[in-house]
Amino acid sequence: MIAVLTWVLVLLALAIVVFCAVGALVARRPLTRLHFLAPITTIAVPLFCLGAALPTGWTLGTATIVAIAVVVAGGSPVLTAAVARALAADAGIEVGRSPE
Repeated sequence: MIAVLTWVLVLLALAIVVFCAVGALVARRPLTRLHFLAPITTIAVPLFCLGAALPTGWTLGTATIVAIAVVVAGGSPVLTAAVARALAADAGIEVGRSPE
């Protein structure tokens, strides 16, 4: 049962990555391409990590996998927003005041 669930999670994550990669290839503008990164980092990476953590049980390795998922899923929106602001400013789009 765990093996089947692991495969389902990994294949679902892989499908998300492939869909987003194709979308990023088709998109023309860098800001549009950036939108395709969000599902990979916030959905696919945690699914991959969950799929990797399930068969190993609760070990130190599992804690490492969970920590990686939390860092990537938690830090990605902040980094994406920073890159989007930089791309928009470079393109001459008004980005407003700095949030400092």
